[in-house]
Amino acid sequence: MQDDSLLYSFGEDDDVQEECTASFDKEELMKELTISEDFGSVFFGDENMVESGNDAFDENESKEASSSSNGSPNMLMSTNNARVNGTKDGKDIERTYQKGKDKHLQVSIANVIAEKKKTVNENYFGAYGSFEIHKEMISDKVRMDAYRGAILNNPSLMNCATVMDVGCGTGILSLFAAQAGASKVIAVEASEKMAAVATKIAKDNGLLWDGNPNGGSGKSTGVVKIVQCMVEDLEKHINIPPQSVDVLVSEWMGYCLLYETMLNSVLFARDRWLKPGGAILPDTATIFVAGFGKGGTSIPFWENVYGFNMSCIGKEIVENSARLPIVDVVECPDIITNSVVIQNFDLSTVKADELDFTASFELELKPDLSVNNTKSKTTWCYGVVLWFETGFTSRFCKEMPTVLSTSPYTPKTHWSQTILTFREPVAIGLEKPSPDVTSLVGSESSPAIRIQSRISIVRAAEHRSIDISLETSGIGSDCRKRSWPVQIFNL
Repeated sequence: MQDDSLLYSFGEDDDVQEECTASFDKEELMKELTISEDFGSVFFGDENMVESGNDAFDENESKEASSSSNGSPNMLMSTNNARVNGTKDGKDIERTYQKGKDKHLQVSIANVIAEKKKTVNENYFGAYGSFEIHKEMISDKVRMDAYRGAILNNPSLMNCATVMDVGCGTGILSLFAAQAGASKVIAVEASEKMAAVATKIAKDNGLLWDGNPNGGSGKSTGVVKIVQCMVEDLEKHINIPPQSVDVLVSEWMGYCLLYETMLNSVLFARDRWLKPGGAILPDTATIFVAGFGKGGTSIPFWENVYGFNMSCIGKEIVENSARLPIVDVVECPDIITNSVVIQNFDLSTVKADELDFTASFELELKPDLSVNNTKSKTTWCYGVVLWFETGFTSRFCKEMPTVLSTSPYTPKTHWSQTILTFREPVAIGLEKPSPDVTSLVGSESSPAIRIQSRISIVRAAEHRSIDISLETSGIGSDCRKRSWPVQIFNL
């Protein structure tokens, strides 16, 4: 990942050292710590502190320290005659005490962060216990056609395969895999409610594994096993040898592709259980960006409400949108620039720490753009819109590869698009007019001929959220450049 001074990047969730330095709100963190027993023992130096900090002392240090002090920090720091490692040096004891205190504080912070993550996960998986969410996803024809086609139309991939479904929900993808001829399907679901529902569904359809799978007979009956846990805890629940899975399937994508950070769990399963050369579905993911015009905002709606001008509301909404991303559908006529790929992921090889990224891109007005049925040479760009595609490529889907797209140019999906609104719209022109050098680039009298931007998308301090930074510059026909202040969005 490129260095980005605007945003912080976080590494693996399970790395305690990195978690301890994460940018949680300091006041909130200290408030959490003040009510924790660990924090009290660190700062008030009770006997439990000395005992729990003994791993910071070597054997000789701990014996002499305990015999020369009752555990009070003042006594520890004033014991100038104590012998440590054969020398009389009270400063050594003070340093040793400080080392133990720092280590204990670090563990306390890690505990608070772990508790916060646990709460976020509980809320996250609890939300997926709502049937309305699953109805919305199953009703998404683009989503379902892509997954069903990839699973059912590639018999060489699925026949007699061991399949793992990460985040199975209702179990629909697992049922497709069983229908396609898989010999065993391990369906992992962290939501307790949905794991029970998926089990009932598999049983009602005669596909639940009862301990005697018919993998050798070529029949799909009784091959689906539902396991209720996070995939990171799977080995605590079932015995599954490393590198024993032929196909790993998951519908992990969130808004702007990476929201919810479920991909980390899929990569964990890939690295732990997928056979060398095994298939991951989907196996590619791509993020796109383009500029949108006034029609991509709510301004037109408020300009004429039963004959009354309420545009002041639309303007306020746009101003607020410059601070928060919007997940909504952008119609293809409202896309006014070219589309640019800002990131590609090969899901067979990408590492978790490569999911944070920074990319630069350049947008120009579409040459065939028309506004009010007339060819337009200048129009206003109100921001950028992000969408993604995932590929089930011929690398694994040899008989029938397919693509799942959330583009404004394809049928709508429940993911919609992610809209990042500029603080102020940028005038952009198709041709090179004679610029008004007294006007700012990006104004109506001196439109930009292209927009240059740099975007960073990283995992946020709040678990399962993402932060997006956007830097924008307009380039005039006379090569003058105007830059706007960076914008930070949290999704």
